[in-house]
Amino acid sequence: MKRRPVPIHETGYICASLAMVSGFLETYTYLLKGGVFANAQTGNFALLGMAIAHGDVKKVFTYLIPMCFYVVGIAMTVTMPRLLDENKLLRWDTVFVALEIGLLFVVGCLPKSVPFTVSTVTVAFICAMQYNTFKRTNNMAFSSTFCTNNLRQLALHFLDYLRTKERQSLKNSLTYMMINGSFLLGAVIGTLCARWLGDRAVWVCCGVLVPVLLSLIFGKREVESELLAEERQELAVEERALEEEQRELQEEDK
Repeated sequence: MKRRPVPIHETGYICASLAMVSGFLETYTYLLKGGVFANAQTGNFALLGMAIAHGDVKKVFTYLIPMCFYVVGIAMTVTMPRLLDENKLLRWDTVFVALEIGLLFVVGCLPKSVPFTVSTVTVAFICAMQYNTFKRTNNMAFSSTFCTNNLRQLALHFLDYLRTKERQSLKNSLTYMMINGSFLLGAVIGTLCARWLGDRAVWVCCGVLVPVLLSLIFGKREVESELLAEERQELAVEERALEEEQRELQEEDK
């Protein structure tokens, strides 16, 4: 079966870089910003439940506010691509990475007098957008901000390889291993940089993301154009089939 070509924003390099940044940010906010997980919100739900059980109102808001901004980030990924597409401006994935670099740079500039919540909600906002913007790698669904589903897919594809000896299943499992390994590497680097650089450590993420941004800006977009043309062609075929069906129904009514 012919495999779907891989758009530039789904390539292994870009997705692994994003996963590395996510691993870095997970340790950054946990170690330096009040013990909050900002990438995904499962841990914060557990911590929120503990805070409620202990009647700690301050901690309730500490965990609740990042959750709210996470929802706002998801909403942004729904509205902004449509707006950019309507006005024929830059692609959303490119705009987002530039925005991520800018916001993380600002987080690193914040003085210690600024409450931790400002940093954690910013990172939660970023990670929500990253999660819902970069959703596929090498034609497979993945997460760049947490590892659980990637680990599940790794296991499923590897078990399928053991059963069928299909090389593509092995390649798929190795792809998920690379993504989770990149996240783990980012967590290791984030821990060390937090120890050495303190709050400014987050600028390391900017350094990782700049080449990603350049790849999105200057990389070839022919694959995306081909895929878009195919989608439009399929849509046109479906519309013609629907029109034909409606004509047949009208003739039957007569």
